[in-house]
Amino acid sequence: MGVVRDLYDVRMPTSPGTDRPMFRRRPLAVLAGILLVGNTTLFAAAGNFGVLAVPAAVLASGPVLLAWYRPVAAWVVIAVAGPLITYVGVALASPMTPLPWYFNVLFTQLPVMYVLALSAARRVTAIACVVTIAAGTAAVALFRAADPMAVVTGVGSWSLVLLAAMLVGDARRARRLDTLRAAEEVGRTRILEERTRIARELHDVVAHHMSVIAVQAASAPYRVEGGVSGPAAREFAAINAAARASLRDMRLLLGALRGTDGPARTAPQPGLTDLDELVESVRRAGVPVRLAVAGEPSVSPVESVTVYRIAQEALSNVVRHAPAAETTVVVRADADGVAVEVDNEPPPRTTPAVEARGPGGRTGLGLGLGLIGMRERVAALGGEVTAGATEEGGFTVRARLPKGDDA
Repeated sequence: MGVVRDLYDVRMPTSPGTDRPMFRRRPLAVLAGILLVGNTTLFAAAGNFGVLAVPAAVLASGPVLLAWYRPVAAWVVIAVAGPLITYVGVALASPMTPLPWYFNVLFTQLPVMYVLALSAARRVTAIACVVTIAAGTAAVALFRAADPMAVVTGVGSWSLVLLAAMLVGDARRARRLDTLRAAEEVGRTRILEERTRIARELHDVVAHHMSVIAVQAASAPYRVEGGVSGPAAREFAAINAAARASLRDMRLLLGALRGTDGPARTAPQPGLTDLDELVESVRRAGVPVRLAVAGEPSVSPVESVTVYRIAQEALSNVVRHAPAAETTVVVRADADGVAVEVDNEPPPRTTPAVEARGPGGRTGLGLGLGLIGMRERVAALGGEVTAGATEEGGFTVRARLPKGDDA
């Protein structure tokens, strides 16, 4: 039952990176309507189906529209409808000859097989194609509705047509899967790059503290009045050696993270005190920004860098996607932590895109990682972040970092 349920749940896939289906519903609905009228007329006028012309036409036309909703169910209907319509035609002595199906049924089978190949796994489509051909062949052979040689010729030609529809749909499905795999690989690479960048920044912060520890441990015996005992001096020396060893190990790790990216950056990491400069650079890029800092932000250096980077990435997205939109940056600090909110209104319709210029004249406020970088940074500190469009058409980014032990 699990396999049946999985097959029943197969749906029309969406285009990579969007929520739009790969094949629109309207063309299938129009084709189903045309086929319904045409099949009804054909079965009634040329097939002598009488009152059964309408039900037969519904069976021979409805699967086209059903395929958009349930491709496997649509194939089951058309696979059963072919032999059933053949049996009805033979029973009514219809002058139409199935080879192995009535010709008009092909116009339903082709789009159904195409959509099935586009939506389902390749083995499912292959089995469906074989079963469809076998069912039609068995029907005409069992009812002796046509000459054996005509059936062989008909099966060969019909099989080639169905196979072509299946191959076209499968090729498009394969391209979609390749695109999704490539996008997933790019996403993993971007996440790793962002984590590497975060590690570099954390190195700068931690290295500063370790340097202070090393200096204080080395100078403590000389700053204590009256000197220190031998064991205490050896303890301070051990602390100094451990701090220096940690610094050395971190430098080696940072070198491995940098790889061949280029020379090491020596500029200090930005923080809360640099938000004014960041906001001013965004204003120069043509975005009206207001900055508000509430409370007394007594945060750790790591949290300070994280708050700055969140604001930087959010403002970068505003510059790229909503130029000239009214934007507000709010930083609130309390006893439980610090919160960052970046809200922008919908951009003016006539405003052209502008190039973002970050502090120091660098192009781009962030490194193009946007929400990925925000989530990685906030998750590293045990916080949470939400981002999404507003009802008014703007966009909002909200992040909260819990109070650290060393803040």
